[in-house]
Amino acid sequence: GLCNLTIEQFRIAYLNEFSRNDTDLFNCLANVSVISLLSISLGSLQALLKDFRWQHLEMINCDFDNFPALKLHSLKKFVFTDNKGASSFTKTELPSLQYLDLKRNHLSFKSCCSHTYFGTTNLKHLDLSFNDVITLGSNFVGLE
Repeated sequence: GLCNLTIEQFRIAYLNEFSRNDTDLFNCLANVSVISLLSISLGSLQALLKDFRWQHLEMINCDFDNFPALKLHSLKKFVFTDNKGASSFTKTELPSLQYLDLKRNHLSFKSCCSHTYFGTTNLKHLDLSFNDVITLGSNFVGLE
């Protein structure tokens, strides 16, 4: 029924496990502007690899097998905080990204944070606080 609705914001919380049938849900949410996933066991959610038209994505207090390799060309804001299981960062393709919040995830970075790490040169906000070891490189392309 969601595929027939026009939805601007969608939030789902406290779901124990995503199955393959649940990932079809995202196909109906391809045109939603804001997606919030809270306290969900996502594992390796391959459905998020598609180029949906999301502009704002929040993943908070979720369980992952690894960091999601996102390819979302219209995403401007990505909040990924308090998550478990994603200890190393996976390169992403987020060319429109301006706001990135990665705090409290136990992430490790080496030679952070060139534009190739996040797939953008438009980044204006980056929060890496309360993570594990982060070494900074000299290339902060696009950061103000």
